Amino acid sequence: MISILIGITGVIILAYSIWILIKSRNNECVNQFTFNSEINEIQLHSTGLYSICILGASFVNDQGKFDAELKSDSGNLIELNKPIFKYRFRKKGILGLEYYQFEISKSGKYFLSFKNQNELVAKHSMLISKRIFQKRINPNSLKVLVKETISTRDRMISIVGLVIGINAVIWGILAGFLKIFE
Repeated sequence: MISILIGITGVIILAYSIWILIKSRNNECVNQFTFNSEINEIQLHSTGLYSICILGASFVNDQGKFDAELKSDSGNLIELNKPIFKYRFRKKGILGLEYYQFEISKSGKYFLSFKNQNELVAKHSMLISKRIFQKRINPNSLKVLVKETISTRDRMISIVGLVIGINAVIWGILAGFLKIFE
């Protein structure tokens, strides 16, 4: 009986974690444009959590002077947050990472601009041993992607849930076959 309970709990945790990953994978891309100093207009049709991603690099860091600014149509400044863990992904084979996250409570037009792009250090590898030998990527060859996202908390819950769920399913099966709890 306990082995069945462990197995069912594992399946539920695993299913929830996979659902979060699928939700993350299917997030809608809102806008994509070149990395420049112009003001870019973004039309956001729904409220929620969004991310500003940099495509073309696996490692991005700034020297402290690089800045992005997002304003609503009414001129209100939207707070941009750097996530603790910068999620890396591929879009049509191009490496990218989520650099900023922001939440909006009202759909509409927003304006995104960047300052001091040359202070941004972008490289192809995230491994320190490879990065020290790589040249910086020219910011003009990078692209910016604005897309819906999930919170870092949900992403971490999904990863931990996958590990716990798989283990619980395996232990439930093993406990049933080996009759450990009888």
